[in-house]
Amino acid sequence: MKKASDLIRCTRCTLPETFPNIGFNEQGLCDYCQEFPDVKILDSERTEIRENMEAEIHKSKGKGEYDCIVAFSGGKDSTYTLMHLVRAYNLNCLAVTIDNGFVAKQAVENCYTVTGSLGVDFIMFKPASDFMMNMYKTSIKTGGVQNQATFKRVSSVCNSCINLINNHMIKLALFYEAPLVAGGYIGGQLPKNASMINMNLIQREQIKRPMFEKYKTLFGTGSSKFFFIRDNLITSSGRNSIAIINPMLTVSIGEEEIIDSIRELGWVRPQDTGQNSSNCLLNDLGVAIHYKKHKFHAYEFEVAEQIRCGLMNRELGLKKVTEIPDFSELSYQMDKIGLAMSDI
Repeated sequence: MKKASDLIRCTRCTLPETFPNIGFNEQGLCDYCQEFPDVKILDSERTEIRENMEAEIHKSKGKGEYDCIVAFSGGKDSTYTLMHLVRAYNLNCLAVTIDNGFVAKQAVENCYTVTGSLGVDFIMFKPASDFMMNMYKTSIKTGGVQNQATFKRVSSVCNSCINLINNHMIKLALFYEAPLVAGGYIGGQLPKNASMINMNLIQREQIKRPMFEKYKTLFGTGSSKFFFIRDNLITSSGRNSIAIINPMLTVSIGEEEIIDSIRELGWVRPQDTGQNSSNCLLNDLGVAIHYKKHKFHAYEFEVAEQIRCGLMNRELGLKKVTEIPDFSELSYQMDKIGLAMSDI
């Protein structure tokens, strides 16, 4: 297997020859760079999606006990998202962190410090450790609930965790009658049209219902409370839909500018979460396994998008996607999950 640093890559972004269905022209530009809009079109698109999101925000303010439930990892992007929603839109937010058993100590401190600085209510929810470790181990061994679209953007470990987090945020939004749920996803993690999605909850559960047996087989009978929403919770809330917003897709801001802006809240970057995360100790294991299985870094698509948008220089991008964590340095994570190299 080639080292990540030895792969042929797009001459503009960083996408490698091993990325699914990729092609390059004579100048070495990948298909995505060839089709990428120029700056004026990009700015116009960003303005349009921001206006659509803002219209939904203004329509929703004051309609519930909280205006917005914010999926708050304590990492840089979700911290900036929370700050942006509170300061730019004056939203009454409830910040919610899922303790997956691998949240870095500094990230936990950041959660309490940031929410204190912003004057925001905060909940930390810790699912049962046995369930989470089994979910991670099973996702690694089987691919979990990943599909052809998601494996280009995220590791199987993170994909299962994200699904759990998103479901919990929607359940809390119903409980607290909050009309908005916000995530801290940036360009490349989601399509740009995902800045604002009106989600029909009844249809969502109907679509997911055929997946129930797969979830139960993979993660056990207890998976229903983490990945599904009971019909009576939806009907008792009197609401069929929730607006999902991702404000980071509407702003043009790079990593260093984000970090500079959130330092005033007391946010401190953890030193033990690897090259691509600012909150989770498990992320490097997901990256290492993803590269071993798929021959490309789990953050390739995200990093390439940031470079195309002018939010990251190519040198930093290459550093992020060519330094693959070594399994020998991930024994803590593997032991905690109960994972052997033969499982990968």
